[in-house]
Amino acid sequence: MREFDKWLARVLLLNSALTAGVVFGWLGEPQQGGALLVLVMAALLGALSAAMALRGWRAGWWGGVLYYALQVLSYYPYAEGWSFSVKAGLSIGAVVHLQHGLFVINLVALALLLAMAWVLRRARRSTVA
Repeated sequence: MREFDKWLARVLLLNSALTAGVVFGWLGEPQQGGALLVLVMAALLGALSAAMALRGWRAGWWGGVLYYALQVLSYYPYAEGWSFSVKAGLSIGAVVHLQHGLFVINLVALALLLAMAWVLRRARRSTVA
């Protein structure tokens, strides 16, 4: 396993630990209902994916892609209505102000998602060749 791959898997493990901190109310405001369930599932997905990636299993990288894909886009309406956000781990966002709400692109999650996809693509090329 390459050093970058190990680093990336460890970052995934750190982000899942941060998610667990949010779940337990140690970081940020306590979540309730459906948001809490989503965060618990995200924390488990991140931890299991990191463990599998550290062992060199391809499923771990796919889990990491899913973990970060959930966090890339968020939408917050100005009034009551449908909203979507999964805040799990580190977040630096680019905010787009729309007429009816805010659209947020998590740049950290996007960068880590692209890195995970790159590792998967590189692994696929090495097995094909």
